[in-house]
Amino acid sequence: MYRVAVIALLVIFAGLQYRLWIGDGSLAQVHHLQSMRDKIAKTNKQDRARNDAVQTQINDLKSGIGATEGRARAEMGMVKPGETFFLTVPDETKPAHNAPSAPSATSGAG
Repeated sequence: MYRVAVIALLVIFAGLQYRLWIGDGSLAQVHHLQSMRDKIAKTNKQDRARNDAVQTQINDLKSGIGATEGRARAEMGMVKPGETFFLTVPDETKPAHNAPSAPSATSGAG
């Protein structure tokens, strides 16, 4: 009778261990779900920041003509009537950096 009880308890213990380590709701599955939750939370935070930036742009564009005009000037090259437009083109014959060269400092020891 004692042996049957011990075997029954070992079988129950093995079943509980299986569920803890391998079955549904196991520690591995919990860890996997937590890592997925963290990844989704990070993505949501980035998306929320992007949405806030877009909402700020929308509010600026709705609030007045200044933001719309600034955007048109920057993106489409808008020029108002009566304004003079100057286009500066870099000289391609000169080197890219026009920094003056420092004179070489050589001193003669005598």
